[in-house]
Amino acid sequence: MANMEFTIEKESLLTNLKIVEKTTVTRGIQPVLSNILIDASSDNYITFCATDLDINIVSKTIASVKTPGKITLPAKKLSEIVSKLSNKPIVFSLNEETNAVNIICGNSKFELIGISADEFPETINEEDLKTVQPVEIDLNPFIKCIKYTAYSAANYESRNIISGVLCTISKDELEMAATDGNRLTRIVEKISNANTNTDEINCVIPSKTLQEFLRIASFVKDEKLNLYIEKTRIIFKTASMIMSSRLLEGEYPPYKQLIPQSCEKNALIVREDMISALERVAVMVNERTNIVKFIFGENTLFLKADTPDAGLGEDSIPAQYTDEELTIAFNYRYVLDSLKTMESPNVKIGLGGSLSATLFKPDSGDDYLSLIMPIQLR
Repeated sequence: MANMEFTIEKESLLTNLKIVEKTTVTRGIQPVLSNILIDASSDNYITFCATDLDINIVSKTIASVKTPGKITLPAKKLSEIVSKLSNKPIVFSLNEETNAVNIICGNSKFELIGISADEFPETINEEDLKTVQPVEIDLNPFIKCIKYTAYSAANYESRNIISGVLCTISKDELEMAATDGNRLTRIVEKISNANTNTDEINCVIPSKTLQEFLRIASFVKDEKLNLYIEKTRIIFKTASMIMSSRLLEGEYPPYKQLIPQSCEKNALIVREDMISALERVAVMVNERTNIVKFIFGENTLFLKADTPDAGLGEDSIPAQYTDEELTIAFNYRYVLDSLKTMESPNVKIGLGGSLSATLFKPDSGDDYLSLIMPIQLR
């Protein structure tokens, strides 16, 4: 049997490596998990795969395949080599007896030792997808929903249900919600769901998976996304890549009960003013607690951060606020995260008492909200 050989353009190779390489495991029990599987097929397609056993990514591109074959190569070294090569076609040739791959580009020549493709875990099989009815939606609203929610899920190391994002897909709406127990974000976007099945679909996707999808989506030029949702896993498919991930199992908290229908006190603030003032004042926060006091007075919002042994920072910005004075404290990072996510010029703030969860919403058509729990001041 002849050994694998193919020629590929640098830019195309680099893009595909960027898509899959972050999913490799640097210090795994199985050394092959820090490698990328490269599969050259007889139809002049090269498939690149990587997995950390939770997430599995497959990306594919056109190349000139002289001899089909497959091998796994170390992701980090391969990316480093390719990024430094000149902008000429790159030739890969494998010696199957030694698992060594020669990489030649212009006058540059490298030899990289791989691990046999037989040791690589099973990848996504497109044949399996034929038994599942996909949900076809536009990619952009899906990306927007991730950006607006996934950052507020609990740390994924916990593997707890709240380290995921609750995703609800109906005929014409996509809703995502995430919480870490201290804050809650929720967005509803209009979609055209090409699936004629009208049943609502609910699943909890690990936030780590969605953040990874967000990163990859920047390389994807497709408009449509197909979602294959099974009992324990989800598969994202565009024309050029497929990604699968396990789903989190369990009952997601009934978050809708937490969202106040109306607020006793309301303020309207210029979003950029608030971001700038918060960032200035935050220089003086106690880095352990990140507490900033928000004092809502007549048409003014005062911000105050003090650390007894370091000093004090204060600022104030105009606010449309006419209710009685209210002092409330937050982890300022939670407030900044929300403000920076929104795109509207102004932000509506719905307040209860100094210990009630506070609602931050864009003063625009976006159906988005961020609910943040205050910190009790000693």
